[in-house]
Order: sequence, then structure tokens, then C-alpha cells
Amino acid sequence: MQPKFPFLPFDIRTLFENDDHMPTRIALLLAFMLVVAIIDRWRNGSQATRFKEYGFILFAGLIGALLGGANDFITSTISPDYFICGKGLEPGDGFKTKAVLFGLGEGFSAGIMAGAVCLFAARYKSKNPPAPYQYLFRNLWLPVAGSILVGAILPAIASSFDPLNFSSDLKDLMPPEKIQAFRTVWWAHTGLYAGTLIGLICLIIKILKHRKSQKSACDAA
Repeated sequence: MQPKFPFLPFDIRTLFENDDHMPTRIALLLAFMLVVAIIDRWRNGSQATRFKEYGFILFAGLIGALLGGANDFITSTISPDYFICGKGLEPGDGFKTKAVLFGLGEGFSAGIMAGAVCLFAARYKSKNPPAPYQYLFRNLWLPVAGSILVGAILPAIASSFDPLNFSSDLKDLMPPEKIQAFRTVWWAHTGLYAGTLIGLICLIIKILKHRKSQKSACDAA
């Protein structure tokens, strides 16, 4: 039996080891953000920035959740085996709902991380002025477009390639047509993450160029 924290009725480590606890982790994150933002507002008044920063990060997380949920809704239809064998979801009643919820959680986590990286690129202290929050919101379409485009194109052009040798590893578990579907969905998920990363890199470059142009404009004035 794993040791428990004496002041909690459960082992807190299970919150980070079990996907069933994703809503709890999100609730704890939101509560933490709210507390920090309130403290920041109390200490700094009108100069407080945490509400805006956390608002942007959560918005990026929401977009990621929608993309992840939609992606898993579609791909769980193409290859349920990908989620059963590859992600450990239970088959049967409610499988589609479980797949969508899994995608929502994974997408939210990815979106939160991407939003935090963008925020750092836009607001870290340097000789260049920070990029305004409106600029960040207007350009979030870049990682979104990247994830959708690469996530759709990559399985269409690369599903016949088998770099992880699924055909050999899965041949005793499912027929060839299901292996093909499994591989297609794997490429779709790989493309989703790769496209998000490409779009995120483009967005960071654009943010840094915008900050530099703001500095040049201020110097010229």
C-alpha cells in the first residue's frame, strides 16, 4: 500500500498517475490561478497582470481542449483499437465519450503549455516592449491552423509508412485492415502535435519580430 499524506484521505500521487483525475487536476489549477491572481490584484492594484496572463493561458487551453476533443471524436471512429490498445481506454458502452474526454484533457494540457510559452515570449523582460495581449489573441490561429493542416495531411501521405513497426507488433492482435486504421490514426495524432509545434514556433518568431518592431518605432519617435 502506498503511503498517504496524513492530512488527506487519499494518496495525492494518484491525481498525477490516473487520467480519471484530470477534472480534479484542472480544478486545482484553476483554484491556484485564482488565488494568485487575487493576491496580485491586492498587492499591485491596477498594475496587476495575473488575471490577463492566466486568462490568455486558459483561453489557449480551451482551444487545445476543443481541438483534442474533436480530433479524438473523429479518430476513435476510424480506429477504436488505437485508444483501447494504445491509450488504455475501456471498450464498450460510453467508449466514444471516454475518447472525447481523453482528448479534451490532453488538448487542454497541451494548450496550457503552448499558451505559457507564447506568454513568456511576449512578456519576458528585455529592451523590447512586451507584445500586447490583443496581439497574442489575434495570432493564436497559427498553431491552430498548423495542427489542423498537418494533422489532416500527414496521415493522407504517410499512413503507409510504419516507423514504429505496428504491422509486426499488432499482427497477433488484429487483422491487417485494423492495423492500417491504427497506423492512420497514429499519424493523425503525430501530425496534430507536429503541426501545433510548427505553428507555435511561427507564432513565437512573429511575436519576437513584433516586439522588435515596437522598439524600433519607439526609437524613431
